[in-house]
Amino acid sequence: MKILRSVPIRNWVLAGCGLLIVLGSGIRIFRDLDLLTYDLRMSLRPTQPVADSIVLIQIDDGDLQRLGGWPFPRNFHASLVDTLNELGARAIVFDILFAEPNQEDDVLAESLKRSGNVYLASSFQMEDQPDAAELFFRDRPVLTNVVPKLGSAARAVGHVNALIDRDGKNRAVPLFIRSEGRLVPQLALRVAGDALGLSSEKVELHPDRAVFDGALNLPTAGPNALLVNFPGRWKDTFRHASYFDILQSYQQMQEGLKPKLDLSFLRGAFCFVGLTATGTVDIKPVPLENRYPMVGLHASILNSILTGKFIREAGVTANAASALLLFFVAVWNCLNVSPGRAFLRNFALGLIYFLATIGLFVGSGVWLDLVWPLSIVTFTYGGCTSWRVLEEVRRRQIVEKELEIARSIQQSFLPQGVPAAPGLAVAAFFQPAKFVAGDLFDVAQLEDRKVGIFIGDVAGKGVSAALIMAQTISLFRIFARQSLPSQEVLGRINEELCGRSTGRFVTALYAVVDVSRRTMSVSSAGQGPLLIYRKNEGKIENVELKGNVPLGLMSATAYTAVEVGLSEGDRVTLVSDGILEARNINGDDFGTEAVAAAMLRSADGSVPGMLGAIKDSVLTFSAGAEQHDDITLLVFSLEESPRSREENPELRRAI
Repeated sequence: MKILRSVPIRNWVLAGCGLLIVLGSGIRIFRDLDLLTYDLRMSLRPTQPVADSIVLIQIDDGDLQRLGGWPFPRNFHASLVDTLNELGARAIVFDILFAEPNQEDDVLAESLKRSGNVYLASSFQMEDQPDAAELFFRDRPVLTNVVPKLGSAARAVGHVNALIDRDGKNRAVPLFIRSEGRLVPQLALRVAGDALGLSSEKVELHPDRAVFDGALNLPTAGPNALLVNFPGRWKDTFRHASYFDILQSYQQMQEGLKPKLDLSFLRGAFCFVGLTATGTVDIKPVPLENRYPMVGLHASILNSILTGKFIREAGVTANAASALLLFFVAVWNCLNVSPGRAFLRNFALGLIYFLATIGLFVGSGVWLDLVWPLSIVTFTYGGCTSWRVLEEVRRRQIVEKELEIARSIQQSFLPQGVPAAPGLAVAAFFQPAKFVAGDLFDVAQLEDRKVGIFIGDVAGKGVSAALIMAQTISLFRIFARQSLPSQEVLGRINEELCGRSTGRFVTALYAVVDVSRRTMSVSSAGQGPLLIYRKNEGKIENVELKGNVPLGLMSATAYTAVEVGLSEGDRVTLVSDGILEARNINGDDFGTEAVAAAMLRSADGSVPGMLGAIKDSVLTFSAGAEQHDDITLLVFSLEESPRSREENPELRRAI
């Protein structure tokens, strides 16, 4: 089926959809939802390896109880710095803000100078959801700076700001923040730069990466924003040590006692010191869990640089290319298979893409958009299916118009009102089950006051049955005009129909009524019954018809006739299968007995009255059920004498 018949229009539609897809990929239309899928991918991947040289020195609930609550005296921090320096730590990184001067600053500053490898933290004012590139190019005011005495004694100061997404989670950090005309690197980045011998003053920003001193390439989510590659949950990654336990173990070593901890793991280590106690401000939500100490965030950044394992955004080009590919595959599925199979194929397409993005993230750390491409598959299926439905509706409307024309043509073959038949009162009712019918009837005026009454039923329904019906009634009119006997008319129609339609046949009954002799010659080609209400006896007679082969099945078939006498006031009823097999909502058939009962109830009335009674009985019986076959009903009777007409004015009006 050609959904779009005009190739230029089709190409313009596809091009327009492609442009919308590229624009949607560029503006990250479902950014917030993609953040949720980002978290899902982070949680699905196994715990990542971490550098053995990174140690987290945590200040937990136990430390606060044993050391007298927060904040600790700064001579405690001085003792920790001296201890770690003595044990050979490579770097000591405080994720603690020393913003207010303290009387113990001199002690701590001396320890910082002796160590020469201590890094301190500062923070800057940032509005909600700041642009990372703006933080690089425009000055930001300091929110919490380091006490000058401590800042000058430390090896370097780095910022600890994070980029907080609208759902409140920390997923990325700005690599640099400009303040007072100088660039302040992220705390862990400054530690890594010094470890690698790089200058923090030499930075180049690109749309998808930052180049640090021409040697360190950091993949970014836009300029200056680094996605934090959390290697796993807090308890499952990095080596943790208690602030108090380190101090206690070192003192035990100095006293010649067996220390609680073997502190040899601190030699050459990057030691991050930070709060992990319940309720402290440094516990924030991250992709892997809702309560994660921020000291782990800084350790994760250093770990990425040391191991070379980063999270990389795929970028607009890759996202747009994958979305376009899914779109064209989805369109092909929708336009080349049935809607049901297209649904299954597009569901499989979406599932494959979902698994591919998970695998790409787990295996290579590449973050490819998920929601927008899957939405494209969904929208494409919905749009194409809706278009196909509209096309089908339009096509059916065309077919229905054609069928209306066919119906009007077919009805022109049937008598337009019952033809006048001198000496005979005739009434007819015809109701097709569909637009066109396979039932047929006709009344022909013959020579010598004879009238031919014909009823038939083509096997099957629809247009093919209607064509055979038209052919049959045309043949009947040709042969009936020759005033041939009823059996000979059926025989000639049979010869003409045989071989013209494979698998199609016509059941028919032809009655020639001799008004003068008050007799009727009836021949049947598989059509019945023939019911007569005998007025003088007050009962229904079911005339036994000799069963013959339907028309169009076998050539050279000899048909026979049955002679039936008629009396004044007798009513003859001919029906098609649509009446006998009319069904109610329970699936029961109307049947011959119900026709006979309706004839008896209306026996005192006219011919039209009896026809109306039978019709009403059938329609009432089948109310609420679908009509599955054409309905044809004929009732006729010899005209009554003039005296009888005066006594029965209703019959007189019908005639």
